[in-house]
Amino acid sequence: MIGFANGTGDEMRRLLTSVAFLLLVSPALGQAPSPSTPELEQKVNAILSKMTLEQKIDLLGGVNTFDVRGYPERSLPLLHTAAGSIGVRNDGPATVMAGGISLASTWDTALAEKVGTQIGRDARVKGKHFLLGPGVNIYRSALNGRNFEYLGEDPFLGSQIAVAYIKGVQGQGVAATVKHYMGNNSEFDRHNTDSQIDDRALR
Repeated sequence: MIGFANGTGDEMRRLLTSVAFLLLVSPALGQAPSPSTPELEQKVNAILSKMTLEQKIDLLGGVNTFDVRGYPERSLPLLHTAAGSIGVRNDGPATVMAGGISLASTWDTALAEKVGTQIGRDARVKGKHFLLGPGVNIYRSALNGRNFEYLGEDPFLGSQIAVAYIKGVQGQGVAATVKHYMGNNSEFDRHNTDSQIDDRALR
């Protein structure tokens, strides 16, 4: 039986059920004004009750790089993800928009929403359900190789542009996934480094 070091198998089952529920409804959360209805709860519970523990655990990991495993027999389709704050990557040619810093420099939330709308359309046409973007890391180093996709040094401006962009993407039925909240300041070996940032810098 799988269990926590200081817990029980029942706690693990509750955790996995909660995570599976979130994965099942996450596309709806990006689009619906009210994410929970009795009908939705009933549908999710019916699906979860037919899944094995192994199937629920499988939903926690990816498959085929950038996909979430599907169980068609349980009415759970394979979900496709694409990288890209400035365009829909991964599958052939892509329309590339101006970098995040360029978008933020306009101070134009209506334009940010239009850009998000177009990227959402592109993702939808390519059969993508999730977009890994926007990137919202705040500039701390001019040497950061991904500054082009972030929204600058001003957290308020960046947040306003990001919200508008997300509305545009999700208005097309694609879930935007905010990434790189903070501390992603170097591309070199970035999956194996530790960004140690003091409280003052984080404020």
